[in-house]
Amino acid sequence: MNKETIEEASLRLYPIDLEGAWDFNKQYRDEWIEGAKWQAERMYSEEDLRKAFRHSRQALIFEKDMPPVYESFEEWFEQFKKKQSGE
Repeated sequence: MNKETIEEASLRLYPIDLEGAWDFNKQYRDEWIEGAKWQAERMYSEEDLRKAFRHSRQALIFEKDMPPVYESFEEWFEQFKKKQSGE
């Protein structure tokens, strides 16, 4: 599955108006692109989540008889993705 670039998505959402004297969608495309880039900069990477998972597991070691809820990062991450997608 090919991932769509931000620019490709903006053109799909706000197509170029070839008939009009001014492409009114250009402003919307530009603003949408800036918003998408802003949001991407604030998202956690999978590596960030792996680090957080490791730190939480280490914290559990210090608790008495506190078993981990998830045995592995992969198990937790799959559950997290399912919750995010609404499954």
